[in-house]
Amino acid sequence: MTAAEVFPSRVDAWLVAVIALAVGLCVWQGLAMGSVLSLAIGAATLAAVLALTVPCRYTLEADHLAVRCGLIRQRVPYARIRGVQASRNPLSASALSLRRVKITLERGFVLVSPRERERFMAELRRRAGLAGRRPS
Repeated sequence: MTAAEVFPSRVDAWLVAVIALAVGLCVWQGLAMGSVLSLAIGAATLAAVLALTVPCRYTLEADHLAVRCGLIRQRVPYARIRGVQASRNPLSASALSLRRVKITLERGFVLVSPRERERFMAELRRRAGLAGRRPS
């Protein structure tokens, strides 16, 4: 049996800056104009972002990949994986970076952004029985 291995998400600084700017503007407007609504929107936005992104990690279990991004959890059995390749796909995903990995499944795909992308892809290919195959 193979031990579980956890890969934290890579985090793009520009993405954190955009989110901080949006929340900061709401708070600044709320304080400058005395707007409780702006403060509430800023607080709600921050709470939603944190609830949907913290923690963000990918765990290679014995028989599946467990994706966790905040409250979102996904289980991807290795038997369903058909390919693993580097990607910069901007579609919404359980990822905090655009430096991603595209995991092609029987139907559809999953996007993740592990900090150690190359090592993650190699280990995922090995566990999914794709080692030695050309990336799809």
